[in-house]
Amino acid sequence: MNRPSEMTEVAPRNEACTVFVLYEDAATRQRGLAACDYLVQYFWTEVEFEFHWWRTDFLTDRSLAAAAAEKAAQANMIFLCSTVTQEPSATLKAWFDSWIGSRRAGEGMLMNLITSDAPRPHLPAGELFLLDISRRADLDYLGTFPATSTGTLPTSPTDVEPWVNQLGSVSHGLLRELPRPPHFGIND
Repeated sequence: MNRPSEMTEVAPRNEACTVFVLYEDAATRQRGLAACDYLVQYFWTEVEFEFHWWRTDFLTDRSLAAAAAEKAAQANMIFLCSTVTQEPSATLKAWFDSWIGSRRAGEGMLMNLITSDAPRPHLPAGELFLLDISRRADLDYLGTFPATSTGTLPTSPTDVEPWVNQLGSVSHGLLRELPRPPHFGIND
């Protein structure tokens, strides 16, 4: 006699690499899109991505800031797309402080998509702040990258390619922990 196998409830596992993108305006959002496009193009056969987009001015609203903090705390990758290289605003500092203590364990990274031509020995105050956040949240940090050869901000996958190539073993280690995306095609 065949008996139905006993079903046990299993908590759903997030099978996607979650990417939280914090941007200021249309230009910085475009930079984030370029980086995300490049990641998807490079890893599309290996990883499924889930993106969460938040504009920095949303963080002034208490409920939106709390929702953004929850998503950031759960993210595998956090992209900060900004034009500010000086000390971050009090709102942004408070927002980071609101969630870094509740960040789940595991690998993750903070990617600073701010461009700067500042000499390397003198890191901008904004980058020093992000280095501290990365340390406190136990995130790997990928820092500021130079402007494109034409002096403009990166806005295309080609422009961000040199920066994304710095991901190296950090991203490969993180992305290899995630299961491959499901394939439901006829030849799978």
